Amino acid sequence: MLVPIPAPAWAGVALRYRTRPRPKRAFHTVLDAADLLVEPSTTEVRLDRQADGGVVLEVHVPLKGGFIDDRVEHGPGLAVKRLERKVSDASGATSRHEIVDFASSTHALPPCTYVEVSAPFLLGAQPFDGNRRSLYAWICDRFVAKVYYEMRGTDYVTVPAGRIKAHEVIMYPDLNDYVKLPSIITKLSKPFLPKYHMWYEVEPPHKLVFFEGPYGPPGAPEIMLELMQ
Repeated sequence: MLVPIPAPAWAGVALRYRTRPRPKRAFHTVLDAADLLVEPSTTEVRLDRQADGGVVLEVHVPLKGGFIDDRVEHGPGLAVKRLERKVSDASGATSRHEIVDFASSTHALPPCTYVEVSAPFLLGAQPFDGNRRSLYAWICDRFVAKVYYEMRGTDYVTVPAGRIKAHEVIMYPDLNDYVKLPSIITKLSKPFLPKYHMWYEVEPPHKLVFFEGPYGPPGAPEIMLELMQ
């Protein structure tokens, strides 16, 4: 089921997450979060409503050698409009600067496309009714992947912010994006697919409580985000 993500209810709030490398990596690729992150560090996230009914998501991630700042603008219906990403070194000098205009006609992106590292912060408004849903994760203009997400269960999660009742949600890639497979093969392979694990407050405003998985596409540095406030 491919449907637009409703706008999160926690707009206007600044969140802080304790950020650590994932203790047991699922991928053994070149970039290791333990080499990149200050341990532990604090990721700062803010969501603000705009006059047109959209929202702006800002994420600040400290690194051992600097920091990453993402600013993602969404219009009404949470349609992605613009991404600005800056990577700066410890002195504040910019080492990478990327601006993506999603409204441009150069790339015909499908509806329900979201910046891949932003999606975990935006999914809390889902009904989590047991149905599997999907979205398109923008990784770069040459790679947009379809991913599925579904509720796994409800339990209490203990994070620095306290003991919180939360829905566990898993997200995983659609193998048919890469190679066309018979449905039985796709079903049998599901337990072995790389997964993102996310927990969202059961009670409003349904903030992201805990995240564990690659910070980006499969193979990206694997981290844990634990809500601090």
